[in-house]
Amino acid sequence: MVRMSETLYGACLCGRITFEVHEAGAMGFCHCTRCQRWSGGPGMVEVEVAATNFKVTSGEALMKTFSEEGFSSVCFCANCGSSLYAGGGDTLYVAAGALQGVERQPSYHMMVAYKAPWDVLSGTAPQYPEWPPDS
Repeated sequence: MVRMSETLYGACLCGRITFEVHEAGAMGFCHCTRCQRWSGGPGMVEVEVAATNFKVTSGEALMKTFSEEGFSSVCFCANCGSSLYAGGGDTLYVAAGALQGVERQPSYHMMVAYKAPWDVLSGTAPQYPEWPPDS
């Protein structure tokens, strides 16, 4: 199990962007339609982190951002297209699949009201129709 005080290391698919996450928060699973399109799957499993605790260690020039009014921005690798994080304010939601050695389970499911009809949820994590209560 990764402890909150440990450093997590991440990379995009091509490995040209590498980064560190310090003092990671909760891991959640977002089932909104934007995360479905961003991931090409049932949504995104993301690890919450303060923006000040996300450090790019290589490839910063390859990081691109897609923004649309009214929604969180998403950051990705311009070379391979890997999802890196969503957000852009004080909190980033780092794509868990880009992190190495994470052994936690999601502590919540959000935007369940928008999940794909073929997306069957399992586990004991709380399920919220939209945002978790403390977000």
